[in-house]
Amino acid sequence: MSKSPAAEKFLTLWYAYVENHDPDLLDRLVAEKTGISSPAFFTPKYDRPYVMAILRAVAEGLQDFEYTKEWFDGNEMILEFEGRLGDTKLKGIDRITVNENGQMEHIEVLIRPLNGLIALAEHVKAALANAAS
Repeated sequence: MSKSPAAEKFLTLWYAYVENHDPDLLDRLVAEKTGISSPAFFTPKYDRPYVMAILRAVAEGLQDFEYTKEWFDGNEMILEFEGRLGDTKLKGIDRITVNENGQMEHIEVLIRPLNGLIALAEHVKAALANAAS
């Protein structure tokens, strides 16, 4: 299937956010009712401020980050990525569902290898702790 207009709108702004880490852009991209399925938790979390905090922490922590492939099915997409945290390389996918307004309703993240997942989880945990203090 092909990319919907809503997915096209989202993706244009998403790539701009990934490049510039603009908080206003992230605010426009994330729907009021949004959720995240993280590799760190079995159950998805549906809390917009939490989702946004995770997305900010990941975007700010990953180095040499780039999306390498895209797959679309209407308002759903899978974006394959590569990046690193220090010397630890990682690869993964973001499976994103957007609403008709082009806003993220859900993101599921899968990451490999295990040492990359652990490094990212530790980075996010530290970033959330710093933001809370």
